[in-house]
Amino acid sequence: MSMRKPTPSRRSLRPSAEGLEARRVLSSYSTVPTAAVSGTDADGDKWTLTLYGPGTLNVVDQNGDAFTKANVDTPDLIDTITVAGTVTHSSRLVGTVQKAADGDGKVFFQSLNVQNNGAYPNIDPTKTDRHATVAQNGISLVSMPDFWLGRTSTTVSSTSSQVHSGFNLAGGITAPEGINTLRFGGVDVDYTPAGGTALIDSKQNNEFIINLGLPVTTGTSIIVDSVRTDAAASTSSTGAPTVNQQSVTFLVTGRLNLFQANSIDGNAAAGLAPTQFTPGAATPQAGGTYVLSQGGAVTGAIGWLRVGNDATNLTVAASQGSVFAAPTFDSPPNAVITNTLIGGETNNVMIIAPGGSRDVSFGRGMDNVILNTQFVSHLHANRGMVNSTVTASRTIDNMIMGGDVVNSFVQSGYSQNLTSEALSQTFNGVAPPVINNRTFSDFAGQALPAAHGGGGINAQISGGVINSVFSTSVDPDPAGINLPGEFEHVTSKRFPFGAPQNVVLPRGYIRATVEGEIDNSGIQGGIVSADVPSDTAFFARHVNVKKAATLPPNVDTAPSSRPLIYGKGQAALQGLYNVNSRPARIRRSAR
Repeated sequence: MSMRKPTPSRRSLRPSAEGLEARRVLSSYSTVPTAAVSGTDADGDKWTLTLYGPGTLNVVDQNGDAFTKANVDTPDLIDTITVAGTVTHSSRLVGTVQKAADGDGKVFFQSLNVQNNGAYPNIDPTKTDRHATVAQNGISLVSMPDFWLGRTSTTVSSTSSQVHSGFNLAGGITAPEGINTLRFGGVDVDYTPAGGTALIDSKQNNEFIINLGLPVTTGTSIIVDSVRTDAAASTSSTGAPTVNQQSVTFLVTGRLNLFQANSIDGNAAAGLAPTQFTPGAATPQAGGTYVLSQGGAVTGAIGWLRVGNDATNLTVAASQGSVFAAPTFDSPPNAVITNTLIGGETNNVMIIAPGGSRDVSFGRGMDNVILNTQFVSHLHANRGMVNSTVTASRTIDNMIMGGDVVNSFVQSGYSQNLTSEALSQTFNGVAPPVINNRTFSDFAGQALPAAHGGGGINAQISGGVINSVFSTSVDPDPAGINLPGEFEHVTSKRFPFGAPQNVVLPRGYIRATVEGEIDNSGIQGGIVSADVPSDTAFFARHVNVKKAATLPPNVDTAPSSRPLIYGKGQAALQGLYNVNSRPARIRRSAR
């Protein structure tokens, strides 16, 4: 019979958990309602906001008057929702809407502020005490799927944006100490209240900002139905035409576990698209939808970026440090964007992943896409690639295109300085450097992207290659270091791909299977040398291209048929997003 071990007589000898850190993990969410506010929207929809757990709640209209029981049935618009005194591990805000007979089922609000005043931190922040609690001044969950961010004021904004210079603040969501899971209807810059001026008619740049700080634990997840941006041309007082952007910026500090939307809409008409998608634009003008994970106490990173349907004028980036800090030459980068899926059509989509990308997938083709990354493990598109660029500092391990590659550039083995310079330029409306639009970098002392010896491409193309270039560790401008120079007297300092003056580094390789024809006659004599045959599109020291039938990928398309698998720490997401009526699964592993 086993004997019970004697208990040590001295309490100090008893084993206990080691105090590794003062941080606490999330516990269950509170089910105790502590505050509730109800009201009636302008078109008759009834709404209720309920706060569970510690905290208080206040909602006011455009005149600063609070919504109370006395005016609950009076149609009115929400200006500001204020949540204060919350505790991250238990507080949550839930919003419901009851659609009226003549209503649209959408309740618009202009601002949501989650104040960071729920608890005091330690007097001495350097003191580690495992028995003390950390001040948790964020909120665990905001779930209000029928509440939409829009300009509910009838006046034009005169408040300058804190994010983009030259923009005014139209509204937004602010949470200095973070929201673990934010779920709301989305943003519509075209919403205009009765008697108000449409933002596109305001003759100024406006933006909505969703600015979420670093949560005490778990990271951030954002789920919306859609985001709509817009742009319009106007005439200034001098008679010169100007373009006014109406944009939306999601700015998250720390890890963005998930950003999910059914659609991202924008105006991609000629002359109205944001200039980060237009290389060489004379006047930079940022715009569209930005989704940014920036560094703070931890490095920025994005786990899942998922758009179920179409995406237009979408810029996604992860940053090593703050996007507002001065650019530096950081190495090695580790701000990753792990998984990207866009199920519908793409038109002006940019992805900047300094630390690399594991899976990048496009359900209905890769059209007008710019991807700058450290590496790509899997790059798949059901319908092929048109007018797109892919620039990888390291390898592109598995690229499968389900159709033709047309007017596109795919490069591997090129230095880019993505961690600071390229991201800073993109954030301010400047197109990132690509092989057909190289930019001189003061940090690198040469034109970027610049070839180095660590590139490789493995590709399968279920179509043809037309007026496109695949290159690995090949520099078409070998005199781009410090001051431009020449190896011989020519009219241009740039040598096209295939010219004898190219620097072809010895370790670069391309292994490709192409099912269709290769025809570069449209760019021969331009970026491709006239010295090589018109069916030459692959440039590297080791090139192995064979013609054979290939199997196209099977990327999820809209509507998606595959449920997301969330991490254990994202339990709040369970049931919030259904795919074909199936709830999202929760991974039970410790990771």
